[in-house]
Amino acid sequence: MTFAFICDEYFQKKVSNVWFNGEIPNHKVVNMTADEFLETGKLPEGISGVLIERSTWQKSFSMFRYFNLLPLLEEKILAFVANTQEPELKSRGAMKGKEFIFPNSINAEDASTQLTRLLELAPPTFTHQKSKALA
Repeated sequence: MTFAFICDEYFQKKVSNVWFNGEIPNHKVVNMTADEFLETGKLPEGISGVLIERSTWQKSFSMFRYFNLLPLLEEKILAFVANTQEPELKSRGAMKGKEFIFPNSINAEDASTQLTRLLELAPPTFTHQKSKALA
């Protein structure tokens, strides 16, 4: 299956190379930055799920909401790549404890197993309020 991995260039050096080198068995990861997602307003074709690096999410969440891109993310299975599960992810308080968070130090075999498990989950029904500027 194919996943989009959204990670800004600045944060790429903090993320395990597992997500960038195409070594995850049985899965393909397509990399894009938050800016690319904002510019195109769409995810690549054939994506089964979306992975977002935690700091990229924290930095870009407001822009995703302002440009009404959150529904594109929420219709897919959404997971995060982070060094720790704390502190809380921006605007995900209602999902605390239910979020799928990949440890940054994961190896390729474990990533494959966890991605397969992630695909078995249904996307959670979670919606964000629209930005007041767009309402």
